[in-house]
Amino acid sequence: MNKRALVYLGLASATLAGAYLYVQTTGMNPPERPQANQEDAAQALDSLSIVDGALTTGSYNTTVQKGQRIQFLVHSNETDSLIVEGLDARVPLPGNETTLVSIKASEPGTHTILLDLAGTSIGTIEVLNK
Repeated sequence: MNKRALVYLGLASATLAGAYLYVQTTGMNPPERPQANQEDAAQALDSLSIVDGALTTGSYNTTVQKGQRIQFLVHSNETDSLIVEGLDARVPLPGNETTLVSIKASEPGTHTILLDLAGTSIGTIEVLNK
């Protein structure tokens, strides 16, 4: 084998080894992250499962203040739409997908959550006046 090729191979190996060591030493001390307060913390969302138009999990019932946003997850094996009576909300539910439902509580009262095609009631949202 050619001596020049061996020299280049050695230099390339040394360069890669140096780069590897540099990355390893700089990655050991990650930058400081500020502590998140309780208000910034992520909140777990309620999750509903619908199979063949029937709710397989417990119904979703919540009480919120007027103006707040209601969020929950819905997984349906069939295409349908979720309707919230009195809040003028219609959320498409594609088949075999999980959908984030996000609705603003704009009108006081108790509002029924229904599946449009199946006609199944899946819960209620009670909106209180501030």
